[in-house]
Amino acid sequence: MHKLKLGVQISGRGSNLQALIDACAGKDFPAEIAVVISNVADVEGLAKAKAAGIPTLTIPHKSFPTREAFQHEISTAHTKK
Repeated sequence: MHKLKLGVQISGRGSNLQALIDACAGKDFPAEIAVVISNVADVEGLAKAKAAGIPTLTIPHKSFPTREAFQHEISTAHTKK
């Protein structure tokens, strides 16, 4: 079965992320998490993603002059690898 690849944005503990990780572990679940992106380094959610073997990125929102520039960076981050 082809699985939809998800990018998940987090900013903290990653409680919703953990629910997605658990759901994606089911062999019949139609999606998998391809990357987890946080705007804050060293948050608990990034550790959860790393423990699950999911690639992570940190993109600090304060590095961008506008919200639109930040959102653009997030939406194109996967193409810069």
